[in-house]
Amino acid sequence: MELITVVLLAVATFGAAWCAYQATRWNSEEAKATRDATNARIDASRQFGLATQRVSYDASTIAQYAQAYADGDQKLLDFIRTNLVRPDFAPILSQWEQQLKSGGSVDANLFQNPAYVQQQFGAANEDDATAAAATERSEDANENGDAYTVSTLLMASALFLTGVTTSFRTNMVRLLLLGLAALTLSYAAARLLTLPVA
Repeated sequence: MELITVVLLAVATFGAAWCAYQATRWNSEEAKATRDATNARIDASRQFGLATQRVSYDASTIAQYAQAYADGDQKLLDFIRTNLVRPDFAPILSQWEQQLKSGGSVDANLFQNPAYVQQQFGAANEDDATAAAATERSEDANENGDAYTVSTLLMASALFLTGVTTSFRTNMVRLLLLGLAALTLSYAAARLLTLPVA
């Protein structure tokens, strides 16, 4: 009985230490992923703000350009194209002009142009996706950390049950406590087999 007690004490002690270590590691992983998600969200907000400013500027420029085009003011058209149009926006303006010259219908709504929307908001969308992935990693790490904490408690319970066996003189009680400790330890070990290692 003493040998069984020593073995159970050793396994429960090392098991509890391992579970506590893993819980700490997963908590660190959770904190890192949360930091990554926060940083990505900040970047996404910044990128979205910049994209919104660019879209607003482009909409204002195209409105002025359209007015100059309708008035037939070539000097103003040249000035706007040379001095006010952003280089990234110039191809879209050229496409718009080509549609006008060919007599086709012109889609002046910038948000109807998928390439333009992607160009402006693509970086913000990528940062949002990065934030979502980091949040998911954080949640997974949190679940793993919680699972290891529960396993630590189970191992500590087995350790306690094994440790108190020496307080009792009757073998029946000691065997019952050792049996409970072995059962608790087995359950904790079975849980550990399903958990990832950090």
